[in-house]
Amino acid sequence: MRDPYAYHRRKTHAVASIGADNVPRVVARLNNTSVLRMEDLAAVGHIYDPASDKWMMRDQAAEFLYMGERPLSFMAPAGTRQILDYDTWLRHEDRFYCVPLIEVSGYLQSSPECHSVMNVIRCEIRDITPDLIDKLRADITAVLLLRSDSHSYYTSMRMACDTLLLSGIATPVILEHELSAPSVDELVLRAATDLGGLLVDGFGDGTMLSVGNGDEVDEALSLRLAYNVLQAARTRMTKTEYISCPSCGRTLFDLQETTSLIRSHTDHLKGVKIGIMGCIVNGPGEMADADYGYVGSGPERITLYRGQDIVQRNIPAAGAVEALMDIIKTDGRWVERT
Repeated sequence: MRDPYAYHRRKTHAVASIGADNVPRVVARLNNTSVLRMEDLAAVGHIYDPASDKWMMRDQAAEFLYMGERPLSFMAPAGTRQILDYDTWLRHEDRFYCVPLIEVSGYLQSSPECHSVMNVIRCEIRDITPDLIDKLRADITAVLLLRSDSHSYYTSMRMACDTLLLSGIATPVILEHELSAPSVDELVLRAATDLGGLLVDGFGDGTMLSVGNGDEVDEALSLRLAYNVLQAARTRMTKTEYISCPSCGRTLFDLQETTSLIRSHTDHLKGVKIGIMGCIVNGPGEMADADYGYVGSGPERITLYRGQDIVQRNIPAAGAVEALMDIIKTDGRWVERT
């Protein structure tokens, strides 16, 4: 029986690089964005260098580009695929590296022409019907792009995902969500509760998050917010994570200043979790799942941890950050900043 208090990712089969054991993928919604030059893709993490005629892909970059009816006029960056509206895909000269987005009504027709590897099926919650479930059961190329206009996005999407789970459907699901709010703080809260809640429940093989109003989408903010939610849900680690105590009367150093100092030396270490705790009383417990710990153990004294194990006890604070870096290097997890 499924333990409701433990994390279980919904089991799905792989379609291209989506689903199964793949990390959740990020789709950038660019169908209403003017992408005329290679440089225009910098907002979604792809940097073009004219001198070398090569692309550089950031750690936080979109792997799929939803272009709708407006395909790129140049070759897409290596490692990415364009998603095109179905009619546009049918007319496009490259129907392998581009994949179609098919509305569910068209998908349920007898035999539409489809991609041999991956077909994105866009549907609303109400479209999760027995007919759709029956077709998905026999289709190993389908990826659902699932959305909801309900006021309670999390609740309705959770019901749809539960339906797929209970029906034994292994089709990967990309969570589509459009957000608008009067402030960035509210956007963060809504993304965390709506998408984050689904991800920590084990649902979602990808996200297509768009932040803005109507046709005006902030691509850079949408991408950053999507990756931040994935990291917070511990489903995809793309940057260093810091676990810090809230500070209290027992704190033995300037927590904000020390955190800033440690961050300045280590924020390029992808996927490393560092706990920064003001005292030895509650610190080790609060940073229980950190890879490394920096804990105040006395006035101007620091104890360093690897996981829950003490590596260096009660060392001078003056050299403690460098000592922490040396431990990470010893473990082979250090990379030089590029």
